[in-house]
Order: sequence, then structure tokens, then C-alpha cells
Amino acid sequence: MNTISPRTLKGFRDFLSVEVWQRKKIMQVFIDTFEKYGFEPLETPVLEYFDILMGKYGDQEKLVYNFEDFGGRKVAMKYDLTVPASRVLAQYPDKFILPWKRYQIQTVWRADNTQKGRFREFVQCDADVFGTISMTSDAEFISMGIEILNNLGFVDFQVRISNRKLLNAFAKYINAEDKFMPIVFVVDDWAKRDEAGNKNELSRIGLNEEQINKLESILNTPGNNSNKLASLRNDLSGIAEAIEGLDEIEKIIKLVNDDKLVFDLTIARGLSYYTGPVWEWVINEGGVGSVGGCGRYDNLVGAYLGRNIPATGGSFGFERILEVMKERKMLVEEKTRIDVMVTVFDQSMTLRGIDLAVQFRKKGLNCFLYPEDKQMPKKLSYADKKNIRFVVILGENEIAENKLMLKDMTTGEQNMLTFDEAINKISEILIIKPPINKGD
Repeated sequence: MNTISPRTLKGFRDFLSVEVWQRKKIMQVFIDTFEKYGFEPLETPVLEYFDILMGKYGDQEKLVYNFEDFGGRKVAMKYDLTVPASRVLAQYPDKFILPWKRYQIQTVWRADNTQKGRFREFVQCDADVFGTISMTSDAEFISMGIEILNNLGFVDFQVRISNRKLLNAFAKYINAEDKFMPIVFVVDDWAKRDEAGNKNELSRIGLNEEQINKLESILNTPGNNSNKLASLRNDLSGIAEAIEGLDEIEKIIKLVNDDKLVFDLTIARGLSYYTGPVWEWVINEGGVGSVGGCGRYDNLVGAYLGRNIPATGGSFGFERILEVMKERKMLVEEKTRIDVMVTVFDQSMTLRGIDLAVQFRKKGLNCFLYPEDKQMPKKLSYADKKNIRFVVILGENEIAENKLMLKDMTTGEQNMLTFDEAINKISEILIIKPPINKGD
């Protein structure tokens, strides 16, 4: 017999039960916080038309999985969640009351180089506000992100903020407007290179020495948030777009009012659709770096609708956050809770066992019905390995007396009990709350 070697594609993963539980727990923190701030859930399909996604991701478009389907249509797997959400708003404009706050926790795909914490299939946790130009929404989003990281147990982190309007102004300041997006891409990875490396990259995209020196001087503006704002207002006073960008940053800083929010001129965000404030969540300890990136994108929906609908928001790096929490042992190993296992002496009693399992479940207990006709020691051994505290044994004597044998695997104690007595004993020890009866 020929066998097929079991394997997964590079950049793709299986998740076993413990990992699934950990992922669900973290997702629930995001969901609870998103909904606390008034965000509504959205889901979009895996595949989009190719032209829907293209033109939104700058030089990252080479990472979009795309192919021709059986109908000859050019399609692509979604690269992020922001562009599909914008498509939805444009496609169903009558379905939404603006401003619309949406969250989305789904899988995305990128044909990226794999490395630690970077995969080709991964989950993003997105939230966005559509239909408002108010910086209040940007500030509230940042406050929400701070709350999420606090709720997950992080302490030493920052939100680093800048503004695409400032990058536009920088390009004007050094007389390199035609190289705006290449400058954005270089600045986006600024912290990953040393000074010589940054100079080389700026030279590679066509900036001369004078332009490079002026740009470096601006990006390295010293001081705290207030000092940087004041210095840039002076240096860029003749560029209206710069003043507008600085006003937006200053307002957001005041509204958030948290020392975790830091004005960082090297925050650029590499995606081409950003138009205003941009920010990243950065874990300071352990060289973790960015675990989330967001910003304002007031023109993206307009690409589909023909009129602009302002928007702000972004994505939290779910996988990156999870990996960091694993490394720091911030996660508790969890498994599916099984409160009681029902087993019968032989298959002739299976129907009674099924009925009993149903009754336990109606009482709010997670019940496992042992399906195999094996010797009782093997059944008890199974319960022990699965950490199932209570085993119900159903035999001829128990059926004749309309009772059951309840064995406590922890203490070894076993008693002949009525069903109600068994429920009370299990619930008392496991502190199981009775299910809500919606008919009451």
C-alpha cells in the first residue's frame, strides 16, 4: 500500500486543541473590547475579484495570492480586512448608518517570506470607523487598543503615532514630491536599519546628499511630544499640509491623554491608502516590535463608490501577540471541559446511556458518552488520562433500581445515587451553574 507523507505547506499551520483554546481566549478579549466600544461584527469571503484588491497595497501587492478560477475570472485571496470592508460599504450603502463602526476577526493570506511570528496564513483583528472626519474617532481607537493590550496583560508598550500629511510635507520640504511613496517605504523600515543603511536606501531611490541630510534632520527631531510639535511647526511653517498634520497629531495626543502615546516621525505605514494619522502598537521588551498598525484612510471607499467616505482604524497582529504571550508564559493551558463521562457495562444498555447523557447536558454539564464496548478498567483509564473528574457507570443493578453509580476519579469514592443526587454532587464540587431556561 502506497502511503502519503502527512505534511503542511510552508507558512501554514495546524492548531491542536490546547492552541485552539488559547486562540479563542485571546480573540474573546478583542471581541469583548470591540463591542464595548460599539463596534459591530463583519465577515467577508476568502476570495475577492483581483481588481478589487489591486492598487491598495503599494509594493506589497506582489504578496497577494491570485489566480484564475474555473470560470476564467481573475481572483485573489484577501490580503487584509480593510479593503474588503471598504468594498462592502460601497456595495451595500443603504445597509449602513454612518458613522459605522465595524470589527472583523478573520484569516488573511500573504505570499510572504516565513520567519518567526510571520506566516502565509494568519488571523487579523481589525476594527474601523467609517463616515467621520473627527479625530475623536482616531483617539478613541487608540484608547481602545491600549485597553486591549492592558487586558491581555501587557505593561511595557507604546503607541507610536505620526501623520502621512507630514510625510507629504517632508517630501515637499526636500523638493522630492515625485518620490513620495518610495520615501514612505524607506521610512517605514527606518528603525530596522542603522544610519548608513538608511542613507544607502534614500540614495538608492534617487535622493541626493542635501535631500538626505534634510530628511534625516527632520526625522531625528529631538524631544518629547510637545517639543517635537513646536520644533516642526517652526521648521515647516510654510507648508500648510504640515501644519494640518501637526494639528491632528496634537489633538489626538490631548484626547488620548496617556503617556503610552508617543509622537514618532519614523512611523509611516507602508500601505498606499493611508491619508492622515498613522500609528503602531509596539511592545518595548524583548525586541518584539510592532504588534498592530492603524491609521486614517479617507479615500479608500471612494475608489469603489465614486465619493469619499472618511475612515480610520486598522489591524492588530493577532499571531504576533499570541507568540509573544506564549514566550512570556502569559497563557494558561486550557482544554475542553468534560464534567462527566457516561459508560455502560455492555452495548445492550447503550440507549439508556444516551438518554442519561442527554439529561446531564440539559442540566448544563459537559458530558462525554464512552462509545466503545471495552472492559471497565480501560474505560476508567481513559477518563483518568482525559482528566474527567466524574464517571457514571450504568449496569443492570443500577437500571433495576433506577439509579446510577457515580465514581469520583480524584478521591476514588463511588456511590449509588439517583440522577438528582448525582447532579447535586457534581455541581457542588465543580461549581456548575444551571442552564438558563429561556421558557421561564
